[in-house]
Amino acid sequence: MNKSFAKRNRLALAYLSLAKDKMFQKLPEGKKLELVQEVMGLGDEAALMVKTEYQSSDPRKIAVKMGLRVLGEEKGGLAKSEYRREKKAIVVSRKFHEKLLQRIQSKELSDRLLKLLVAKELFRHLELERLGEVDKKYRFIYWQWGPLKVDRTIPGLGQVAAQAFTQTLLGLEITPQIFDYLILTFF
Repeated sequence: MNKSFAKRNRLALAYLSLAKDKMFQKLPEGKKLELVQEVMGLGDEAALMVKTEYQSSDPRKIAVKMGLRVLGEEKGGLAKSEYRREKKAIVVSRKFHEKLLQRIQSKELSDRLLKLLVAKELFRHLELERLGEVDKKYRFIYWQWGPLKVDRTIPGLGQVAAQAFTQTLLGLEITPQIFDYLILTFF
């Protein structure tokens, strides 16, 4: 795949993830681009760090080496996956995974989708335990009147970093956000 095309797609999907955020929309275009590139860089760096440290690119193996459990759960409230800090666990909805298996007739692709879910939650663990929450690293003035000001974060920045982490960790040619959109159309 053409690298400049892949880079543009990655940026475009990151922008799409942040499009509804009012604070992001208030930023000048140059600042938006700089911010998105910086946040994606954080995700890429975290993936390279983890690959080197754990000598693996399999998020399930890395999670286990980090002392996390990777579990399936059948409760109805879990949409896809989540990181549970207090239990040191990454939990994937079995119901969701079964639906994926039914709709996607490729064992290889369904295994990759499971890795995508685990990698995203693995990044959340890294954010909370080692890196610091990405969105909280960036504060912007939302409103100001004289010395009074209100600043805000952009919550979607963590998601953009997680997608970059996942893409780099798994060596994907396309951003994992593509799979998010596919999943939304399936369910």
